Amino acid sequence: MASRSIHLMLVATHPSDSFDQAGGTLAHHVARGDQVTVVLATTGVRSHHNQLQDERRIAGAELNVEERVKEAARQKLEETRNACRILGFDDIRDLGFEDDDTLLTDDKIDAIADAIRDVKPDILITHQPYEIGGLISHATIGQATIHAWQRAMGVGRGNQIRHYVPAIYFMNPMAYMGYSSLGCAGTFHADLYIDITDVIDKKVQALDYIASQYYGGAFARKRAETEDGAHGSRSRLAYAEQFQSFYPMVRYTFPITDSELDLIDEPDEAMIGRRGEIVGGLMPLPPNMAFTSEYRIPKEKEGA
Repeated sequence: MASRSIHLMLVATHPSDSFDQAGGTLAHHVARGDQVTVVLATTGVRSHHNQLQDERRIAGAELNVEERVKEAARQKLEETRNACRILGFDDIRDLGFEDDDTLLTDDKIDAIADAIRDVKPDILITHQPYEIGGLISHATIGQATIHAWQRAMGVGRGNQIRHYVPAIYFMNPMAYMGYSSLGCAGTFHADLYIDITDVIDKKVQALDYIASQYYGGAFARKRAETEDGAHGSRSRLAYAEQFQSFYPMVRYTFPITDSELDLIDEPDEAMIGRRGEIVGGLMPLPPNMAFTSEYRIPKEKEGA
């Protein structure tokens, strides 16, 4: 553990990425006295405002999207600020780029590099640069962040300040494995799991704020079990977030925790019981929301 408080900076493609992939871990650091800054590359409106997408689907060309985009962007940013406050941090910086353009561009790399020089983080967190073959927005912002990291530690131009970030982590690196034929296993692995069982309730409450993506209510609770719960089960926990380190970890001795030593004499009943704890899925639903089978696919439409 570091002998001083540290500053973490997370670079996210879309607003909700800022906490639904690593929010529990960030909450732990805030509780420990560390600083957290989230940098949003885009407002996520054109690809992740599902309410607006449904509106466009129904209205078609009759809907003037450009009139709605600015207000929709404000809505998504406010949702994200409210969600992150639940987890204990509110330093959120919006770079304001559109989320439907080609994302790996010099202006975005420079904007992220400027943020690194300004924030001066000790740890940098972003997306796996080869997610779904490296061709989607998460991956390209991950790539842009690595390029920005290299620029920020270089000589720079004019009076730019140099800053070197010694530790980089990719969040949720295995989440999209198998989503397409381009998701090969060669560059993906999780070498760090963070136990977030004690804050999974806060993470569910944070997701309840993301109304524009329909993430609240039943989905937030199901997601807690199928994603954070699955990561937890792999690591003998109830809920966890997974990360992939960019550089090999350097330590003076082999790292091992007291909880790992306790496994030597732990009964299997205790291990299974810990993995079986359900918190996220049993969180009370917000008012006017309910679990439903309304959208279930009918058998006759599923084919033989």
